[in-house]
Amino acid sequence: MKSASAFLIISSMILLSCSHKNEAIELSRDFFTSLSDTTYSKPSDFYPQYYSLGIEAKSDFVDIEKSDIIEKNDTFIVRCYNNYTNSEGTFKQDSVILFITRNEENKLYICDSKGLIEIDKELEMFGTATGAFGKIRPNDQALANRINQLQGLVWIKYIQAIAELTDKVKISNWSWRKSYGGYAHGEGQVVNNLDYAISGVKYRLYYYDRKGDFMAEDEGVISKTLYPGEKYNFTFWSSNAKYPNTARLDLDFPDDLIFKIIKEWTYTGTEFSEYMNKQQLSDSHLLQT
Repeated sequence: MKSASAFLIISSMILLSCSHKNEAIELSRDFFTSLSDTTYSKPSDFYPQYYSLGIEAKSDFVDIEKSDIIEKNDTFIVRCYNNYTNSEGTFKQDSVILFITRNEENKLYICDSKGLIEIDKELEMFGTATGAFGKIRPNDQALANRINQLQGLVWIKYIQAIAELTDKVKISNWSWRKSYGGYAHGEGQVVNNLDYAISGVKYRLYYYDRKGDFMAEDEGVISKTLYPGEKYNFTFWSSNAKYPNTARLDLDFPDDLIFKIIKEWTYTGTEFSEYMNKQQLSDSHLLQT
């Protein structure tokens, strides 16, 4: 009798476990369906923290094997293979892990994930170089938080790069005049005082009438790589500015140039931790005031 009772208990536990795994699979499938079709439900219905990840995941269909589900304590670890076509028209299959547990109402929900976030390659390289990313990738919620923190460091480097360009790349002289038809044209000279070469520098012209009111704006590109110490002469013709009275010429440094500089700077691997330490000190000072 005792052995029969034990067998029944074990059998019941196995059946209950299978039932819970099926429930976890159904929840996972419903979540992936909601990524592409929100008619009946949205992703946050199954994964409350989904929108905090800052992504727009896609799914055409998902493969889930019951044998790939691990039950650990009160959590189901579900390995899924998400199949979809990305914005470039390329078919992709991502291995995604969903961590599923129960809420206070004993209802299953996704409490975390791993593999839904696809990090931008340039940001990943910067994060690795500055020590923000290690060899082991964290779960998605921790990764999303780390990416947000890293964006703060990127912004600081962005400001530093603009400041360096503004200080070292200058218009050394320029002049302009009006044609017989009244159109503005002229020439200028740009000098690169940096210790490295740059390319893609732009310039902007602003034209004003006799009253000092804005008339028109024009732009152009320095069509040459500027090497350290090099001076380069360029010309311009603004057909959209007729009979202006005054003009201003400014240099413009596009984002692709700025991010290229940030990418090519040398890093020690401690920049991210140093940045976070400064942020924590700043936050503590704010709390004390």
